Amino acid sequence: MSGETGGSDMQSAVATLNVAAGSWGESAAPALPSADEKLWGMLANIAGLFFLVGPIVVLLLKGNSKFVKFYAIQMICWSIIGIALSVALGVLFTVLAAVPMVGMLVINVLSPLISLLFLGLLIWLTLKANSGVIFKLPMIGPFAYGKAYEA
Repeated sequence: MSGETGGSDMQSAVATLNVAAGSWGESAAPALPSADEKLWGMLANIAGLFFLVGPIVVLLLKGNSKFVKFYAIQMICWSIIGIALSVALGVLFTVLAAVPMVGMLVINVLSPLISLLFLGLLIWLTLKANSGVIFKLPMIGPFAYGKAYEA
């Protein structure tokens, strides 16, 4: 019996954390986005495939919409992190390439896995934007939300 209330208390605590300002995860947009805003929010995420250039273009074209601005800023931040991660992994892979067999195995497993995770995240964010939902990534999502909605 006590296990059931403990689970309920845990769900309540998680819900409280998700509602708190600065938290990450899914939340409703303060104002219901129009179909045009949802489309441009999706484009901001898809433009993430072009790293910085795509989201910046979307921000310049439709930055007057807070919903689109949020997704564009979040994708710009994600692109900066992606570029830094690419440089760091390039250095790591260069070092690992010197290790026979093990280095190449790690490179051949990690590289496609990281690419698939990046693509999966872009698809997930695109679907969230299409449904009119704000999805804040950890650390950068609350920053982007602050720049778009609280500025």
